Amino acid sequence: MDDDLLMLQFASGNEKAMETLYKCWAPRIMAYAGRCLGDFHEAQDVAQESFMMLSKSAVGYEPRGRFGAYLFRIAGNIVRSRCRKKAPLLGVMDELYDGPNDEGIAEETAMWRIDLESALEKLPADQREALLLVVCGGLSYDEAALVQGVSQDALAQRVSRSRKGLYRMLSGKGMEGGSLK
Repeated sequence: MDDDLLMLQFASGNEKAMETLYKCWAPRIMAYAGRCLGDFHEAQDVAQESFMMLSKSAVGYEPRGRFGAYLFRIAGNIVRSRCRKKAPLLGVMDELYDGPNDEGIAEETAMWRIDLESALEKLPADQREALLLVVCGGLSYDEAALVQGVSQDALAQRVSRSRKGLYRMLSGKGMEGGSLK
């Protein structure tokens, strides 16, 4: 069912419509928030808060076929607010060290994920957010551009630069001159 239609149904009192939206979109919000904040529990809180704000705005919601962009704008604002309160990506993946080490697989995975998190942290904030919206959030470039308030071309450029930057950092080539080009 169409997300815009579900929002209209929720605004009319259909609680099941919000449940359907939550089941579909909460995992994406949590993946995005988890990558940005580095804390699974905080990511869950962001998803809950996002849907609380969404439910408050349901009566005034105007369907435009861009529900995902609307929801991620709410979630993005919450994430940015939380990032201002603390340094992003602190303590990422601490829980990976708590599990058993089966033939070095868990340790190797942990090291790779720590490298990835470290590289993501080094990306400029706008590039990191663009990449996370598209990869973790599952938004189209058009939707992610709306969330970031830029053109689709600018968003595509940010995603491309972030991917190139990650590749350079993870392949050992590092950042040239302190910026990603």
